[in-house]
Amino acid sequence: MKKTLVALAVAATAATAVSTANAATIYEQDGTKIELSGSLRLYLGRFADDQRGDLRDDGSRVIFKASHDLGNGLSGFAGYELRFDGGDDTTTNTFGNPDTRHLYAGFKHQDIGALSFGRQLLNIDDVLDDGAYANSAALYPVSTRDYKVVKFRSVEWNGLSFGLDYIFGDSNKNRSTTGNIFDQDGNHLTDLKNGYSASLFYNYDISDNQSLKLAATYLQRDYDDVRTTSTTAKERFWLAHAAYSYGPFYIAANYGQENNKSDYTGKVKTRYSLVDLSYQVIDPSRVYAQWERYETKTDKLQNQYLVGVDYKLHKNVITYVEYAHKRTKDWDDNGLVEPTTKKDNVYGVGLRVFF
Repeated sequence: MKKTLVALAVAATAATAVSTANAATIYEQDGTKIELSGSLRLYLGRFADDQRGDLRDDGSRVIFKASHDLGNGLSGFAGYELRFDGGDDTTTNTFGNPDTRHLYAGFKHQDIGALSFGRQLLNIDDVLDDGAYANSAALYPVSTRDYKVVKFRSVEWNGLSFGLDYIFGDSNKNRSTTGNIFDQDGNHLTDLKNGYSASLFYNYDISDNQSLKLAATYLQRDYDDVRTTSTTAKERFWLAHAAYSYGPFYIAANYGQENNKSDYTGKVKTRYSLVDLSYQVIDPSRVYAQWERYETKTDKLQNQYLVGVDYKLHKNVITYVEYAHKRTKDWDDNGLVEPTTKKDNVYGVGLRVFF
């Protein structure tokens, strides 16, 4: 069972940091430890029917982690992650433009949990737990990280743990640099005021080769109108996750809803679903599939069907072949005309080298 879980964990594309088992200790003295890890992630393929084949960086990263033992089970820690091309722009990734993805510090108690401050992932990132590679969870509707976050993650008690996040907004109320609402000239009309999220996790080992994972999260972000500094937009999102593994077989289901309200666009409700399947054929290789759906009630429906196979050449080297079929149906003019449907076939081969 342990071998199967390790293989699945290494293969998971959603992982934002390499397992500490791969980290190299570059300094250790007087209770202080500094570790270096990361990965090179390449993807060669076609990303849409109207694009040429391309070679892209798929979120290559370098990670530094530091910790210092303060005694009595308490320690201080810090982390820094450097991404190339910011890790977000999938149309122009050209192995350049290094960007600070995460930068945080905090305190950890071995019997309570960890409290951290800075640019980092939210606890919500651990809820979805998708398991494909370059095209995994491509329709996921909300950001799972932020730039100014206070984050708490508890230790696990009998399989149960929880996480809390508080997100600080833009400090300048009258000059917006964020938000997703614009005027006719393209200027932002909203600033992030604040946000918070709460997540709950439960892991249960049914037997030596069976395990169950349950998770749920709720996220809220509020935005100000930069002209009046009153709340003008609200983002609400919740997600539930259930996963079951039996020997080499793994299945996970996710369902969530997003409810956004804005003085400019009114109420918008969306639904999100994702199902993951995988089977460890032999120790170094697994086959996997994923179905994903994102639906906005009035104007958009997206589906993605994905299949792939990976092969572990070495404990730190993974290759894979992946194919995804995407369908997007748009309703213009509030459903008064026939919808347009766009189909895209995305496929390619990938390489990930961990260090």
